[in-house]
Amino acid sequence: MPAVNHLHLWADRFFYVTPAIQSGLTARSSATLLASASGRPFTLVSASGEALRCTAALVAPNVARRLDADGCGLLSLNIDPASALCRSLSGLWRGDALVPLDARRFGQLRDGFEGVLHGQLDDGAAHRLSSDMVHALLGRAAEQPGRPLDQRVSQVLRVLQSASGRGQVPLRDLAAQACLSPDRLTHLFHEQTGLSIKRYLLWAKIRRAVQLMVGQRPLTEIALEGGFADAAHMSRTFHSHFGLPPSFLADADQVRVRVDAHALCTWPAGHAADS
Repeated sequence: MPAVNHLHLWADRFFYVTPAIQSGLTARSSATLLASASGRPFTLVSASGEALRCTAALVAPNVARRLDADGCGLLSLNIDPASALCRSLSGLWRGDALVPLDARRFGQLRDGFEGVLHGQLDDGAAHRLSSDMVHALLGRAAEQPGRPLDQRVSQVLRVLQSASGRGQVPLRDLAAQACLSPDRLTHLFHEQTGLSIKRYLLWAKIRRAVQLMVGQRPLTEIALEGGFADAAHMSRTFHSHFGLPPSFLADADQVRVRVDAHALCTWPAGHAADS
């Protein structure tokens, strides 16, 4: 049976494309840009119960929502919370965590929605489409360089992304590398990324685990190499973030996963660090 869902992973984002999805209440660390492939609306429900019918939407990081995209075809672009792309988008949601959009805002880019939905775009074309979708939202602001991260935070991010081995990365060690006190690093990291160090480490585990699914390895092995305590821990985390079990994403008959070389270097496999 041919794969009907597609997952493209790059260093600063991933693109999940599916004919239909229904999920309970989920929240993830990434900013998420949703767009209907067909132009038919989908439904987003906030944690407070407010329902939004829209053909596109922007969801801020760590915001809980339910999703019903039954048969409209959905593009879900998830952007790393510490990336320049996410910082550029952050001005769009301001105080509104769920921002409904009109898919017509993407203009001629919509011609490529059906192609990526059916796996007809190669990885490079899918990446260009994802970038162009963000630029369509940002308008002229896309031409302006985003606010750079403090170099000390960038250094800590590189450590967290590339950490391997079963050993932990204690906060005091991260602080020493950044030449800051633990309290100052904790505050600065959250101020610049919007996440705690612990929350970003969980994001790193998820990223590594998804990339390991390309090789159709046993889920227990993927969980341990991704930095989870066991397969059950990984399953609970994936359900709370995506509304999908790891077994679904790891099934090549259900999801075709593509990972580019830069992503493999940024998020290397191995036993992830913990906090």
